[in-house]
Amino acid sequence: MIRRACFLLTVLFAQHSLADVFSSQVQTQYGQLEKCSQTQISVMKFIDVADAALYSSDCTQLPALTSDLQLSFIYHRDIAAEDFIEAAETLLERNLSATEFQQIEQDLAQFNTGYESVAEGDRYDIRRNQDGLSLFKNNRLVSQHASTTLGQRYYQIWFGDKPFNDKLKQALLEPDD
Repeated sequence: MIRRACFLLTVLFAQHSLADVFSSQVQTQYGQLEKCSQTQISVMKFIDVADAALYSSDCTQLPALTSDLQLSFIYHRDIAAEDFIEAAETLLERNLSATEFQQIEQDLAQFNTGYESVAEGDRYDIRRNQDGLSLFKNNRLVSQHASTTLGQRYYQIWFGDKPFNDKLKQALLEPDD
């Protein structure tokens, strides 16, 4: 009984401390982004996959997204690079018209070559600004594309009409108090 209680307390405190791993601000070459929100990503309601945070140049504009954004993920599971690539393509096809997808398809393929597999504790930051779209893994730039159209449309993965996860979208678009 005591072991079980200790285990449950450990799990609860571990999850709480993981929720605080995101800094309140991110400094970019174009200024500071503020953390607007953060949430956990779970599948089947009990498998913790990652923590996510949304940064913006103006959190008061949510649910509208500003031109300068960063979406950050800290992973609690191993995920293969191919899974990121396949998910991005599938979700963008689902959220864009055929013409819109065709317009970014080559840029997307080029951008997606930067994805690497992640292990528990790894972090991805996906930043959009006037330079286009950038992907950082553990603070190291792994991919960048100058297309502002790609940058704008890429966020449809999480914030489109048919996003990766409706609860994630809702949680990220509601600013933390």
